[in-house]
Amino acid sequence: MNDDEKLRQSVGRLLVARIPGLTLDQVSQQALNNGTIGGAVLFKENANDLQQLHALCTAIVKQSLHVPVLTVDQEGGAVQRFDHVLTPIPSPMALAAAGGSVAHRISTINASQLKSLGFNCLLAPCLDVLTNPLNPIIGTRAFSDNPRQVCHFGLLVSEGIKEGGLIAVGKHFPGHGSTLEDSHTDLAVSPMDSRVLWQLDLLPFRTLMQDLPSILVGHIWLSSVDPEPLPATLSKRVTQGILRDYLNYEGLIMTDDMVMKAITAKWGLAEACVMTLEAGVDLILICGPIAETLEVHQYIVDAVKSGRLPESRLDDAVRRVDKLFPKRPKVIPKKGLPEFQKVLHSQFDQCLQASCRAVTVLRGEVPCIHSGNWVVLVPNHARYPMNLVEHLNAIAKDRFTALEFSEIRYSIDPSPEESKALQAQCSERNCIFLTYRALTNQGQLHLGSEIALDAREKVQVAVDVPFDCVGLPAWDNAVATYDPSDLAMRALAKILLGEFTPIGTCPVSLEFQVASSR
Repeated sequence: MNDDEKLRQSVGRLLVARIPGLTLDQVSQQALNNGTIGGAVLFKENANDLQQLHALCTAIVKQSLHVPVLTVDQEGGAVQRFDHVLTPIPSPMALAAAGGSVAHRISTINASQLKSLGFNCLLAPCLDVLTNPLNPIIGTRAFSDNPRQVCHFGLLVSEGIKEGGLIAVGKHFPGHGSTLEDSHTDLAVSPMDSRVLWQLDLLPFRTLMQDLPSILVGHIWLSSVDPEPLPATLSKRVTQGILRDYLNYEGLIMTDDMVMKAITAKWGLAEACVMTLEAGVDLILICGPIAETLEVHQYIVDAVKSGRLPESRLDDAVRRVDKLFPKRPKVIPKKGLPEFQKVLHSQFDQCLQASCRAVTVLRGEVPCIHSGNWVVLVPNHARYPMNLVEHLNAIAKDRFTALEFSEIRYSIDPSPEESKALQAQCSERNCIFLTYRALTNQGQLHLGSEIALDAREKVQVAVDVPFDCVGLPAWDNAVATYDPSDLAMRALAKILLGEFTPIGTCPVSLEFQVASSR
């Protein structure tokens, strides 16, 4: 191997790319085969069914020159790519509400299923401390707003991931829970001073450092550290200075997705990828078109050839990747898929039980729902169908003869006019009011106030963050699922119809003031 080929393969070892579609396309296959990329991060678009996903993972592992880093965001709840193929799992906040033994067991199930398909890395746990109730991107991806609780559950989940056979990745260093921005669209800002940062956002990372083989750095500007806007991914002061030098972290450091607007809007993808290596990062996630990843590869090669990026920095990063991923992952043989499918079915019940255990009464109680006509108000969310009525009626038809549920859909942020019309439809009726981030979509608060005026029996359910109930004081009964997924809707139906007693404990404080609704 000549020096140029060695350089190209070394750069490729540090790039994890997004694979388009359900099969391994020719361009991606060639890039894996010649070492231009060192692995793949898969998304929902890559998974149609178990047989197809198995075939794709098999091809990625087989075609890779390097030991491939095969990874996925399968956190649970709002962020899980394969809930339609593998066993769906509750959100991190739901796991915290359900309790420690549940969090560990579900994390082990999650990791072991992924390992069977050839994955060797899981982009979890989230170690963000949710101190901002209006945070648009973290929400129920966080375990808690208490840093010590985040430490507790972060350790349980990371141990479960390890027990399941995968590399755990703590994220998003130095902490995304206090931000108001979504780094997919804007540079997220952490405004806290260094003393508060040390005791709050950094505490989970500091505490669990020896238990985390890898840490993912987020696109977060620490304004107390860098005077000019600069995401931690590109900051030598944060990545090299704080994480490596001050905290003495020896594990693998990887980036969040580098195609987020927080990066590309100002620095450009290729330039930012060189900057992140200069800042001390080892492994780069590029979740855009494969052509962009190939351009990044060439740009980094040129940066090394020009002398801008020292070869020693490249060698150091490659050494860390090779140390963490020394052996090619194994995919179960195709003939083992029927048995694996049985395992998935058997583990679904455990995950449903976990989701039931997470449901928490925030205020009042769950009304006794055994008879009568009930209307279920459901926000029209583009991503989550929230088909609660379907699950309620499925249970009710076998248990109750005089019980019926009907559904009314409402806009995610309803206007006063829509709220007034819906109030008329709900007048003198029994109501189950599902809300989704009502403090952000304040039309929901207005709608809730209208309905509460003359509804009969009523219960409000926060299907994402539990903070909604703070803005709806007129609803005496309030419940949280921490998760808008179909798994959570199944669990909620069991709770509402008395099949399971809610025992969850809310992992975040509800003692804060909210702006009034319209």
